[in-house]
Amino acid sequence: MLEGQALTDALVELIRRSSTSIPRDVQEAIAQAAEREQSGSSAQMTLRLLLENVQQAEATSRPVCQDTGATLFFVQRGRDYSQAAIEASANAALRIATERAYLRPNAVDPITGKNSGDNTGVGVPYMHFEEKEGDPPHGGLEITLLQKGGGSENVSRQYTLPDASIGAGRDLEGMRRCIIDGVHRAQGKGCAPGIIG
Repeated sequence: MLEGQALTDALVELIRRSSTSIPRDVQEAIAQAAEREQSGSSAQMTLRLLLENVQQAEATSRPVCQDTGATLFFVQRGRDYSQAAIEASANAALRIATERAYLRPNAVDPITGKNSGDNTGVGVPYMHFEEKEGDPPHGGLEITLLQKGGGSENVSRQYTLPDASIGAGRDLEGMRRCIIDGVHRAQGKGCAPGIIG
């Protein structure tokens, strides 16, 4: 049974890996996109720089992106695992990961504006618990981590069709107009590069 310091250490490693690397299939998709771009173009150079950044982040255990985001843990636990103990390990892991610079301190109190400096606080990290039954003993423990940055969401848009302001109807052309309008409004505001799809 994984608990106490062993659980904290495992969560620190989970945080490190999620913050300092991206999945191989995503890296391959970026590499393929770079190859499709015109040789020597800004787009190709940007995509190649992204890949170099990922390689450097993995080699040095530093975040891939400066916005390491809000930390969300999704926990499926068996009855033998204490929710309070898991929360304590998650908080300890966040403090350690922030101290080791796997994460940037992002937890800011919405009322006082004070940064905790260690990514913890009331309700932070976000944790969602579900009890699970079965093997391993009494359901075991499975923890999934999502580092949710806000850079891309800060410029996201939502449309209701039809939208007369952009001439978008309830059809494929209307959807195309929404996408073009959203991209146009987002330019220069979100985390680069903007990838649609």
